[in-house]
Amino acid sequence: MKKANKLTSIDVIILNFESYLDTINCVKYLQKQEKIELNILIVDNCSSNKSYDILKDIYLEIKNIEVILSEKNGGYAYGNNFGLHHLEKKNIDFIVISNNDIMIKDTLLLFKMAEQYKKLNKPAFIAPLMHDNGKISKMSAWKIPKFIDDLKGSLFTLDFLFRDEDFYRGRQIYNTDHLSKMKPVDCLAGSFFMGVKKVFFDMGLLDENTFLYMEESIIGIKVKRLGLNNYLLYNLNYNHLSSQTISNHLSFIKMHKYAFKSKIYFHKAYLKSSNSKIFLLKSLFEVWKIESYFVRKIKIYLSVKK
Repeated sequence: MKKANKLTSIDVIILNFESYLDTINCVKYLQKQEKIELNILIVDNCSSNKSYDILKDIYLEIKNIEVILSEKNGGYAYGNNFGLHHLEKKNIDFIVISNNDIMIKDTLLLFKMAEQYKKLNKPAFIAPLMHDNGKISKMSAWKIPKFIDDLKGSLFTLDFLFRDEDFYRGRQIYNTDHLSKMKPVDCLAGSFFMGVKKVFFDMGLLDENTFLYMEESIIGIKVKRLGLNNYLLYNLNYNHLSSQTISNHLSFIKMHKYAFKSKIYFHKAYLKSSNSKIFLLKSLFEVWKIESYFVRKIKIYLSVKK
């Protein structure tokens, strides 16, 4: 009697912070995935509400779902590293890092991703095309940022002036008009991507000196240093619900402060930017604070007028 082929094992790490309802919905979509051996690890990143207890209780009897609690809320990199360390000794074919605010309609998505990964040239990480609320996102992938990119993206006015089909939100993006099956790219969106455990640990995991921002660009640099490639799979897609987890719990100003702090770290640690360049970025951030105040006032005024 012929022995059945072993299913590809895929462990998905979902980082939860406060928004346990999003996590429950995300798990519902993942549990519909077919033709793979699926396990889900939910890492509660020290939520201040009852997220951990609620999720632990809901999935207590579900064999392929485990809920663990991190030691602190150290952000995206720390929380996912906590999950990766938890899986370090486990025999797994692939690991997926996933936000909890994603929606997957294709029940064979993970199977297709794993099969395509096996055929690629020196792959590190792969990701499907990201859709933001149903529309193709320009931020599915981008080139490793340079100083000039962050300079142009530092103010609303500068970003608006320089924005074109190849530059968006301070990033040199890839043109998605001419779609093919897959494309090597520098950086992938961190909301949903797949890799093998060896690559995660060979690159030293995610850099925990960041908090919510710049992690993907740092991964892009680390992957290049390993002589590997990231790939965007244009023939596959998932839906990302616009960072609801972050925006629901952080103010607009606080989000940008975290982004700026991570950006400065990135320039110092990875781009080795000069002190004068760092000073210029810091100065423009102070200008941005004033600019953002007036932009928000104008938006409020226009909304009232309507």
